[in-house]
Amino acid sequence: MKNIIKIGLVMLSAVSFSIAQAGELTVTGVAKASYNITSSDSATGVIETAPGLGVANEFTLGATGELDNGLTWKYNINIDGATVQDDAGLSISSASLGTVAINISQGGLEYSKAAAITANGNRASDTGFTEGMIEEHSIGDMRNVQYHTPAGLLPFGLSLKLAYAPDTTSSDTASTNAQGGTGNGTFTDYAAAGSAMGLASTNSQGSNIGRKMTQYQVTAAPVDGLTVGASYSDIDGATSPEGAIAQNPESGSAFAKYVFGPATVAYGKAWIAPAIATVTTDSVEFFDNTKYSIAVNANENFSVAYSMETSEANFKTAATANIELESSSISAAYTVGGMTLAVAQASHNNVGYVLNRDARIF
Repeated sequence: MKNIIKIGLVMLSAVSFSIAQAGELTVTGVAKASYNITSSDSATGVIETAPGLGVANEFTLGATGELDNGLTWKYNINIDGATVQDDAGLSISSASLGTVAINISQGGLEYSKAAAITANGNRASDTGFTEGMIEEHSIGDMRNVQYHTPAGLLPFGLSLKLAYAPDTTSSDTASTNAQGGTGNGTFTDYAAAGSAMGLASTNSQGSNIGRKMTQYQVTAAPVDGLTVGASYSDIDGATSPEGAIAQNPESGSAFAKYVFGPATVAYGKAWIAPAIATVTTDSVEFFDNTKYSIAVNANENFSVAYSMETSEANFKTAATANIELESSSISAAYTVGGMTLAVAQASHNNVGYVLNRDARIF
């Protein structure tokens, strides 16, 4: 880590003392109109909501350029639907040295969702409905510095990425112009929309689970059409004082994706161990996640996909039976002239890891 930080300081210094050539400014984004219908035939935990109609947008302001010493730089800031900064990043790259990046609430390296392929871009477990599926920890939820190996340096398309968050507090940029919050060691929920750590247990903690985080990622393309990858997340300094905890949080995942002709198939596994302060009957020891999907491009405009995701909560004690949350999706999309028309149906069993709480979304 010290060597990576040194490389970062050298490259960032080059930005300070070199003259940048004229760069390119870009604006990219998406605007989406949606109509959702949610229904349920659960015996318990019935979920019924009125049809939902909405419009959402998010766009990115970007800039790229080249320094007179051959280094290239890239900057982005994302603006969400509320027209406020969502996340941002600045990176410096060299063909021989690799890339150093400083990220604010972006740059997650986790691969726990890599095998969930859909035609409309929304995973079955993340449709805007609070499915609550727990995913691998994400360093992209916080301020972090990263190093990526140069492209083409290693055989078999192998690439390595390492990210480090010196403070896991989820907050805005802590620049010299606007200091962020104090380092209180809090940590945001897992990388899943609407998810909560450890069900309803106060002993499976979703906050204050660590003060520092390191995340690793390795990716390879050993043969044509095949991509494999793995990631691992480690969190230090859980609770205060450090070490006063029954289980420290960590997580890891792996996936494989194969493209042949118009079809793509993918399979992935992830294991997530939450922080546990004190073991009780509702303390989750780990989550065992499985994802697989197949997508087919019928032609250059039309695609269809099927995706299945499961997540089993394994409890610390035998007094509580394990619960499996299941989300599946069938989706289709048609793109023409820069516009995409998509339709999808998602089915959920044991929503939020609550037994017999089921729902369907169309």
